[in-house]
Amino acid sequence: MQKALADPSFLVTQVTILYVNTDWEKWILAAQGRADTTPSLRETAQLFNQINGQTIIEVGSGIHGRLAGDSVLTWAKRTRAKRIIAVDLDETRIREVKEATTKYPNVEAIVAEGVRYLADFSSTIELLYLDFWTPDPEGALPGTGRAEAYRNAFAAARDKLNRRSLILIDDTDHIHPWKHTYIVPDARKEGFVVRFVGRQTLLTRDLAEQRSG
Repeated sequence: MQKALADPSFLVTQVTILYVNTDWEKWILAAQGRADTTPSLRETAQLFNQINGQTIIEVGSGIHGRLAGDSVLTWAKRTRAKRIIAVDLDETRIREVKEATTKYPNVEAIVAEGVRYLADFSSTIELLYLDFWTPDPEGALPGTGRAEAYRNAFAAARDKLNRRSLILIDDTDHIHPWKHTYIVPDARKEGFVVRFVGRQTLLTRDLAEQRSG
């Protein structure tokens, strides 16, 4: 099993095991008190199809096993997207995605800095999925770097997001400041509402049924 160090401020564990079999995944999720991402990924995919979405951009990608989501495979297998763009700075992660998605010609795996890629993107986005890492500024509270980077990602994508669109943020079962701290209120100001929160947070805009504010 491969291990990766977690942020020391993380609520549930100091070590996250990424590559495990299904039985181990269930045991680890239970031990951590964390929810499986599968239901939220699948609900997001279903909603994307409902709005006849065309383009998904995933910033922070890779193939890590079900414990970490393997979200790009959910989009490939469960949506009708014409373009699924997986962006990551790590060439290893992008190589994993390319190898796992050879059967899906609509998947594009790109080595790039995510916020810059969003700023330069010229088409419309119906689903923005954010699960990337960034360091904290020196002396800042743990998580501040992520909070600011995710806000910047939304700002870069704001004018490209379709009026009917979704934003899914991973790892939001965490004390503030964290990935969702700034982006959620900023997105709400632009008409998005929070559909669900937990291990992941989904924001939607102009869906037929909005669940909360």
